[in-house]
Amino acid sequence: MDSQEVKAKPVKWLCASSLLACLLLLGACAPQDEESTAVTTAPHRANHGAMLEEPARLAAPVARMDRERKVMAEVAGAAAVDSAPPTAASDAVAPRHLAVRHEMQIESPAADLAELWGRVKARCEQLDCEVEASALQRETTHSAGSAYLFMRVNPRDFDLLTESLSGTAKVLNHQTSSEDKTNEVIDVEAQIKNRSEYRDSLRELLREKGVKRTLSDLMEIRDTLSRVQAEIDAATTQRQRLEKETAKQVVRMRFQPQPIVLTGTYNPWMQTWERAWNALLGSMQQLVITAAALLPWMVVLVCLLLVVVPIMRKLWRARAKA
Repeated sequence: MDSQEVKAKPVKWLCASSLLACLLLLGACAPQDEESTAVTTAPHRANHGAMLEEPARLAAPVARMDRERKVMAEVAGAAAVDSAPPTAASDAVAPRHLAVRHEMQIESPAADLAELWGRVKARCEQLDCEVEASALQRETTHSAGSAYLFMRVNPRDFDLLTESLSGTAKVLNHQTSSEDKTNEVIDVEAQIKNRSEYRDSLRELLREKGVKRTLSDLMEIRDTLSRVQAEIDAATTQRQRLEKETAKQVVRMRFQPQPIVLTGTYNPWMQTWERAWNALLGSMQQLVITAAALLPWMVVLVCLLLVVVPIMRKLWRARAKA
């Protein structure tokens, strides 16, 4: 037993020594790995931070240079990039701009035509309506009366305007036509928006300090700015015209008197005698007019005869005595 215990002690001591050496080795390796990781990741973090800071530091100059390059390219004559066309959803939501026109032919008794014309005109002035043209021709012995109105009325007041035609007036014809100007309005508004942004960029380019430019560059920018402003003014005028055409409806009213209807039985001989009598009166009128036209010449002729005939007679007698 003693010999076996003596033999087992070195083995136990060797195992304990090996276990202790492993523990010490593990303890030494762990800090070394953390330090190496920290050392190896530190450069990467520093490089990554520098990479993040570098674009931020160069963003402002690069953006300014890109903007200036873009503006100068447009000044030099490069084509401007148009805005993207509206989608189907935006077309569905966008309001429609319609130019509506009404053509109306109205008939009324000749005695009431002027009063009806004045009533409609006064009613238009009471509503959201504008009278752009009007004409009135009263009845005479040689011509029938007539009237005309050209108005622009708000669509919600059109029914109120036509209510003034009640009474003896009768609408013979009413034609309505419309023209869709939605695409034209969208194009003009997009042109105004794009040109305004371009104008603002040119103004910012002129206000920038610290940028050296030649006199020719400055003059070219100012000329382009003037041209762009003129385009904006023209587009604004066109937009106002479209607004005038689509915001209110055009109404044209033509007034005419009612024809006179003759009552009684039809008699062709009576019409024949009436036509013959009218022809006789017409001939007598022409005869009177012709006689009135020839009367001065007849007076002159008679005077000449009264003066010339005695003179000729005296000359004849004097020749006969000689």
